[in-house]
Amino acid sequence: MEGNDRDENELRSQIIDQLDQSLAMSCEVMMNQKLDPKTREKWTQLHTNTAQVLNTVLRDKQYQEWERRLKELEATGRIPRKTTGPPADASNGASDRRASP
Repeated sequence: MEGNDRDENELRSQIIDQLDQSLAMSCEVMMNQKLDPKTREKWTQLHTNTAQVLNTVLRDKQYQEWERRLKELEATGRIPRKTTGPPADASNGASDRRASP
């Protein structure tokens, strides 16, 4: 399981590097004043799409890191595990409180 995580992280890092290089290249092309506006517009669109994909990959990587850290904290007992539903006596406590006449 740990090997799969390592492979996935390595693949994700390679994808991030490729997307970063693509962003740099598309930025150069779209800023090139010698190109016609239509070509620059297409490269601007490509740049925007690449940035969106990169943001998605980075967000996914961050979520996985948070999940890993949360599991570590839960395993060490630093934070309580998630509970499902309210505590058993929490619903009864509020209804039993009545003002005295």
